[in-house]
Amino acid sequence: MKDQDSTVAVVIPIYKSALNALEKISLRQCMKVLGRHPVRIVKPESLNLQNLKEEFTAIEFISFDDSFFKGIDSYNRLMISADFYKAFLAYEFILIHQLDAYVFRDELMDWCKKGFDYIGAPSLHREEFDKLPPGSENIFATAISSNRFVLNGGLSLRRVPAFLRYLKIYNLFYPKWIGNEDMLFSQEATRLLPMKMFLKLPTWQEALRFSFEKSPAATYEITGHQLPFACHAWERYDPEFWNSFISMK
Repeated sequence: MKDQDSTVAVVIPIYKSALNALEKISLRQCMKVLGRHPVRIVKPESLNLQNLKEEFTAIEFISFDDSFFKGIDSYNRLMISADFYKAFLAYEFILIHQLDAYVFRDELMDWCKKGFDYIGAPSLHREEFDKLPPGSENIFATAISSNRFVLNGGLSLRRVPAFLRYLKIYNLFYPKWIGNEDMLFSQEATRLLPMKMFLKLPTWQEALRFSFEKSPAATYEITGHQLPFACHAWERYDPEFWNSFISMK
């Protein structure tokens, strides 16, 4: 096993100089909880983020072409690019931490040791499961069990060598991927041959211990009132639930 400094880096994509209030909360919490790990901000080449460097002196910047930060489609292209992962070859894992995520505890090394190649919050692309209330845990669990869920990429742990191998093989056998990048690494990784062999993924039960996303109140019942390592999109899916756990100051 590599030493801690080379095992995992926290990677935060930022595409604008002025962060809103919730993004600042996300970033400051990330630095407070995970700041002992290497933190790398991924940004457009032309973007000046010196203000963040002055506030968080330990962070480093990695720049990519501005064209990758024009919107969701261009960001997806970056995240399925081998060149993106090659920029992090110094690390075995990267934690993608978008600024709509919130980390509760530093369990990062523990998750690295579990042996998964990719892990994120299990999510269903169906609106009826976005905000199920407490008491609906069986509905949510049944839905996840019986549908092909996505492991959301907004807060996700990725093994760098496994992703490079997966992309190399995928690009040999299949047309260029068009769509959300996290679908390629979760749904397609369980559906396509020979891709099934090249990423080790968690069960949805294990993934909920890593992160909540949709229906957090119902999910909280599933986990026996145990918060995960982190959550994603707390301001979008039932922010009233998260008010008890996330300080908005």
